[in-house]
Amino acid sequence: MSDDGDNGDDGFGVGTAVALGVGGIVGGGIYAAIGIVVAAAGILTWFAYSLATVVVCCCAYSYIKLNDATDSNGGSVTYIEELTGRSTVAGIVGWTLVVGYIGTMAMYAYAFGMYGQMLIGVEYVWGLPIRQFLSVGVLAIFIGLNLLGAGSSAAVERYLVFVQAGIIAAFGLIGLWYGAANYQLQFGFSQLGLNPILAASVGFVSFEGWQLLFYDQEQFDDPDETLAKGVSISIPIAAAIYILVGFVITTLLPEEVVAAQPEPALLYGALLISKWLALAVGLAGLISTASAINSTLFSEAIFAKNLIGDDILPHEMGDPDADAAPKRTVLVIGALTAAFAVLGSLEAVVEFASLAFIVVFGTMSALALTVRDSDEVDVNPIPPLLGVIGSAAFFVMLTWYLYSQLPAVFWLVVVIAAVVFAVEAVYFKRQTLSEGVNAVEKRI
Repeated sequence: MSDDGDNGDDGFGVGTAVALGVGGIVGGGIYAAIGIVVAAAGILTWFAYSLATVVVCCCAYSYIKLNDATDSNGGSVTYIEELTGRSTVAGIVGWTLVVGYIGTMAMYAYAFGMYGQMLIGVEYVWGLPIRQFLSVGVLAIFIGLNLLGAGSSAAVERYLVFVQAGIIAAFGLIGLWYGAANYQLQFGFSQLGLNPILAASVGFVSFEGWQLLFYDQEQFDDPDETLAKGVSISIPIAAAIYILVGFVITTLLPEEVVAAQPEPALLYGALLISKWLALAVGLAGLISTASAINSTLFSEAIFAKNLIGDDILPHEMGDPDADAAPKRTVLVIGALTAAFAVLGSLEAVVEFASLAFIVVFGTMSALALTVRDSDEVDVNPIPPLLGVIGSAAFFVMLTWYLYSQLPAVFWLVVVIAAVVFAVEAVYFKRQTLSEGVNAVEKRI
């Protein structure tokens, strides 16, 4: 399985890493979270995405350097375990990521249901919202495919990126041309303030897809160099699409339309330009969110399997020795995702997932600062420092925003976090007690 001209070896090269990175970021994020970001930033959506890009790039630099500094390639959890030896901190990060990815997939499933509802033109079936049926249905399909061993394929995902990112980029470019031709483009500098910074924190989850590349590095040739190049190229490309589309949407659509569309339906503003383009955007939204569910479900199941093998997650969740994604793991993750998608609002799901990734990305940036004087890797302290400061600022602002503007979402996030940490504490306490009992029995 050789890459498209990258190399002639068995693994994938930089081209595939870039395609997977762009597809992972844009594939679901632009179609699911953009309405939430627009609602918070308005005409300065492009600025909010630009600000988030700076912080994300600094955090990605930290990941790349941590990957160079460690032997056990595998992402955030293994970096912490190898560099600090603190299994409890690694466990907290592992659990946070697992729940964060569940929230992310719920966001994709929610968006899939919305696009499907708009394309079908029907809101209720048997008195129940069709959006929930579609969200659960697409999850069930990909759970079934993963149980049958037909999970995410890097080769398929590589080609889907042209659909995922290509159509929405075309929408942005056509909108840019249309706005320029009609003298409608405006940057909104007069409205600079806290709102775009809040929006950057709100939409932080939009940029999480590149991190998945670090969890299955065996599929790449020369993983350290390939992933470094792939991540460094894919984030700016995806960011350019986010900035372009955010700018076009908020420039061309009337304020009342933007204010009334905090969900993926916002992209249907393309109707003001072309019905055929709107249809293309809707279909691309279905394909992209479905593809994002598939790749994230597969990657998270593999990630969870590794955590089970490290005793960070309970063995009841699946078999760590399974050749592929453990079936029980896929079922548990799929069921929790379906519950989030059905019971939660899009805002709640997006904000929860954003907080989770802000915490993890900030933690990795802080960890990268600790290895800056290492003999094995040369780390420029400025990007990790900016990653820490940016993540901390985003966390504070997003928490304050939820508390003051969306108290119901704030308390829901608090409850979810409390439940996760409580279950985690009980699990690790049980593990400690079990180890103590086994040690005593051995001495006896």
